[in-house]
Amino acid sequence: MGLTVTSTGTSVLTWCLLLILPVVVFTDTCEKVKLYVPSVIYSGHLIGKVNLRHCLDSDALSIQSSNPDFLILEDGSIFAQKRISLAGKTWFTIRLLDSATLTEKKIRVKLITKTKTAKSRYARELLRRSKRRWAPLPFSIDEGYIGPFPCFVQQIQSDTQENYTIKYSISGPGVTEEPIGLFSIEPETGNIFYTRRVDREQYPVFKLIGFAKTLDGYSPEIPLNIIIKVEDTNDNPPIFVEESFCIEVPEHTKQGVIIGRVKALDKDEPNTLHTTLRYSIISQTPPSPVMFALHPEAGIITTTSNRLDREIADSYVLIIECRDMPGQRSFLSSTGTVSITVTDVNDNAPTFVQKSYQVEVNENESGMVILCIPITDSDLHDSPNWRAKYYITQGNERGYFSISTDPKNNNGCIKVEKPLNYEEAKRIQILVGVTNEVDVINFSGVKSSGMSTIPVIIIVKDVDEGPEFIPTVKEIRVRENTPIGTEIYTCQARDPETKSKEGIRFMKQLDMLNWVNVDATTCRITLARILDYETDQSLRHQQNVTIIGVDQSGKTGTGTIIIHLEDVNDNYPNISRADTTICQNGRTYSLVMAEDRDGVPNSAPFIFRIDSSNNPDLQNQFKVERINDTAIYIRADGVPDGDYQIPLIVTDQQGYGQTQIMRIKKCYCPDNINCAGFLDGKKGIFAALGGWAILVMVLSALLFALLLCGLCACLCGAAATKGKKSFPDDSAQQNLIVTNTEAPGADVMDSNFKIPVHVTNAHLSGNAPSVSGGKGQGGQSGSQVIQQTVHTRKSTGQLNTVEDNRGVYTLTSMGGGGGQQLFDANRVNYSDWHSFMHTQLDEKLYMCGQNEEQQHGDDYVLSYKKKKK
Repeated sequence: MGLTVTSTGTSVLTWCLLLILPVVVFTDTCEKVKLYVPSVIYSGHLIGKVNLRHCLDSDALSIQSSNPDFLILEDGSIFAQKRISLAGKTWFTIRLLDSATLTEKKIRVKLITKTKTAKSRYARELLRRSKRRWAPLPFSIDEGYIGPFPCFVQQIQSDTQENYTIKYSISGPGVTEEPIGLFSIEPETGNIFYTRRVDREQYPVFKLIGFAKTLDGYSPEIPLNIIIKVEDTNDNPPIFVEESFCIEVPEHTKQGVIIGRVKALDKDEPNTLHTTLRYSIISQTPPSPVMFALHPEAGIITTTSNRLDREIADSYVLIIECRDMPGQRSFLSSTGTVSITVTDVNDNAPTFVQKSYQVEVNENESGMVILCIPITDSDLHDSPNWRAKYYITQGNERGYFSISTDPKNNNGCIKVEKPLNYEEAKRIQILVGVTNEVDVINFSGVKSSGMSTIPVIIIVKDVDEGPEFIPTVKEIRVRENTPIGTEIYTCQARDPETKSKEGIRFMKQLDMLNWVNVDATTCRITLARILDYETDQSLRHQQNVTIIGVDQSGKTGTGTIIIHLEDVNDNYPNISRADTTICQNGRTYSLVMAEDRDGVPNSAPFIFRIDSSNNPDLQNQFKVERINDTAIYIRADGVPDGDYQIPLIVTDQQGYGQTQIMRIKKCYCPDNINCAGFLDGKKGIFAALGGWAILVMVLSALLFALLLCGLCACLCGAAATKGKKSFPDDSAQQNLIVTNTEAPGADVMDSNFKIPVHVTNAHLSGNAPSVSGGKGQGGQSGSQVIQQTVHTRKSTGQLNTVEDNRGVYTLTSMGGGGGQQLFDANRVNYSDWHSFMHTQLDEKLYMCGQNEEQQHGDDYVLSYKKKKK
């Protein structure tokens, strides 16, 4: 019985398990997907994409592939993990598992290669014969292959080798161009090899040209284009475009706000897993709380909290990582740095350190700082969010105080602007407020002034002070011509402590024009002289008088009286200009202008009218035409020529004026301005003046001619005297005297007449050469030999002196014939020359020194001793 029950229970349990097992073990196929792919799929290439969430939507989704050659990402993208050659159809399954609910779904993926269009038998046979092995599909090499080399790549063959002996060759990049020698080919077989590693990032593809030629160079085939693709290997890690990314974000930024973006680049083949990048944050400094998030695909950095506070942390540093090959263990990565600066927002209002302040100040003092109030502000130092602005909101209605900001420490300093009076106010309370230069923003983003206030009590200390004038400044008006001694004001002054004016003495401190006198006891102010508005020297007819009061203790106080001098209408308007001529033609009017020394309103505008009380006809004969406030035209239309006297009444604004007589002449004016008789008189005067002027001119010319003649005579006489070289006719001085004898005198032939002359070429007349060994006339050193030439005049025997270009005299003969030597050459010797130089040269040098122009003398007088008979 027991065995029966047991067998029955076992059977029931078995059937229950069989019913449950399909639910647990067997899963439903959610979807079937067909993807069309090429026959060769390269490593890292995208094959297609399926919708995973359509089958199973879960946050805890696990993805697996039944074929390890395919990689499936979270977004459903399918990538090839290696080079795959497909023939026909290939199946694999994507398994989806929800780890939370253990739900599993499957997606069947069918890969179908692209089929070629079927060709006819004839076309297939033709293609097989002509291009069967000569046009291979593109092939590739792996950049990650490390050897051994050479490594076989592909073989090219031509069907013509059945009929010819074919030699194969290739050219192009990697063979005959850089990188030279990378590829080689066996001429007999057409096998292509590559000899060393190649970098895809430098050479992603090679385009070669293959040739098939016979031994004699014939080409039975056209050149073949060979494309060799370099398959990418994940050999380049992603690199961030910047060494350090710098980002600024205001404090209290809302959650989820994009504050920046990072970017990395990968040199591997684009659109493959090798360049599919994923970003992540490795660490944050300070680590807590986490304030930022990094989008894994886009690299966008966002805030995760609105609690950014510059006063807590003013900067953050993120260490970020970028990986390629997402979801794979064989990935490459690099790290970067993001520096995030939290900028200041005015979220902290300034606050006072204390709740109230009290300060003392002496009365009558001003211009000094009595209190500086400190504040605290946690915002960025020396920024608009930190700099304070102070206000006195209450208690300063009279303007006694001012407050300003100290730029060094941001304190508010209270300054006394006007003196305080203890008797008026012993205690003053003001309310001081402070704000920032910009509004305060709270966590919700609401702006406000954020003003804080504090009471300040000022205690005024009593100080013994001098008398005070009530009022301190008084303005009074005084009319001109007021008699001397007239009282114009009595000032009021008192002692602030006793409220009495007893014992106060008064005196003038300033009265520049000496207008008033001040009584020392009563402060009674009287005029010191008669004031005249028209001759007043003060500015704007105003004078300031300063009065000083001195109490018994010597304390002083001052008061100011401003005296305004008022004008009295004590001057008539007077005619300042009047034309005395009215022309029948041309200027048919007389311009009349008036002036008044009084001021407004006792002056212009003037009223002009003709007084016709004694002669009523004047009103009809002459008309008054107003020009402006001070001038009129008087016209005499239809009035016959003649002289007229017009009584003209001129009054000011107040009607104050008098009658003034104008003499006007009505006449014909040739020049439209002046009467004819006046012009004739002017012409006569001009004619008379012209005659006298001519006479003066003639006399002046004669006088000038006489002066010229006298000057010429003086010059000619001087020239004649200079040319004659005359000598004084005083024979006692033993000088050479000019005579009128025809033959040479006996005195001339005297042997004592020793002139140092050296004559050469006696048959010729002229200048003798110098016998000195020194410099010539132009020299400055040595002795100058005076050259003289003596000529005789046979007819008269008269000797004359002639000046040469060097200022030296010669004795010249005025007769015809050749020159004669008057003196024997033997008489010229050194002693004679030395005697001549010492007796005559010293005298000439002395005469030259007496001359103001330091010129040499024109005469050269030689003395000699007359020989006694």
